[in-house]
This record gives sequence, C-alpha cells and structure tokens, in this order.
Amino acid sequence: MAALAEELHQYHQAHPHYPPPRPDPPRRRRRQRPPYVHTPSGPGDIRPGTWLWVKPGGLHPAWGDIHRLVMLTRLGSPYCEVWLDDTTTHRLKPHLLILERTSSVSAARAAGVTTFVDRAGLRPWPLLPEWQWLNWSMAEHLARIEAEGPAHRLDPVQESLFVSVPTDRP
Repeated sequence: MAALAEELHQYHQAHPHYPPPRPDPPRRRRRQRPPYVHTPSGPGDIRPGTWLWVKPGGLHPAWGDIHRLVMLTRLGSPYCEVWLDDTTTHRLKPHLLILERTSSVSAARAAGVTTFVDRAGLRPWPLLPEWQWLNWSMAEHLARIEAEGPAHRLDPVQESLFVSVPTDRP
C-alpha cells in the first residue's frame, strides 16, 4: 500500500492538476469614482451613490465568483449600471444586487434607533418588520418605487445648469 501511495505521489508531482484559468476580462468602460453619495433610509429609497453587494455569479467570470462591493450609478428595471472599485462599469440585473446595509444601520443608530432584530426567535434573529427592507434585493426596491408611482421619481438636478439664457447682446 505504501508503494502504491508513493507511486501516486510521484505521478501527481510530475503531472500537477491546476484549476482552469479565469477568462480574460472583456473590455469595459473605465470611469473615475462617481461623485454620488446616498444612504438609503427606507424601502424604495435607492438612488445613484448607494453601495450594493453583487451576488456570486452576477459579474463576468473574469471578476471572480464572489460577492463584490459596487456603487449604483444608474437605476433601471432590466439592468442597473454599477461602478466597481477597479474603475470599470457593469450592467447587472437588479435581482443580483443586495443592499450594503452598514451605512443605513449606522445612520439609523446615529438617529437613535437601538434595535433592528427581534430577539424573541431562534438564531439568527430576524429583522423587525420596519427593517425588513434591509434584506431586499434591488429588484424588490424597484418594485416598491414603481408601486409608489411618479411622485417618488427624482428630477435631474443639473438640468437647470445647461439651460441657455437669452441675452440682449448682438
């Protein structure tokens, strides 16, 4: 048995098996970090600047099959555009995006909220009903926004900067 084990060891040393290499990343637009900053404060309160997690398998295999932290740059129903910290932008389906809840929880604690979970059940403790939105995917937030109607939609802030003003000069 020892001789067979030694023979197999020698064979594996001579013929190592490596996992297949990751494919080369496709060409992506590169962009500086967007100037957006937004901390969600409730269900459906999602805007550019919100930090999200991408579920494994959401990005091209060249970026790895792990959770990745991204910033939302464009909100949309078939696809959302996100910015990755390597300066690349990606279009992802909303059901693959999860809210990064550290900033929301920190803001709520600063406002005086002391508990987020119901400690009466089995572990892991479920979130209280008013904080269930922290576990929603981006698709669930989009459904909430569409259900609230056009009153929730934001008008572009910078459009007024580009309006041409008539002058009296010839």
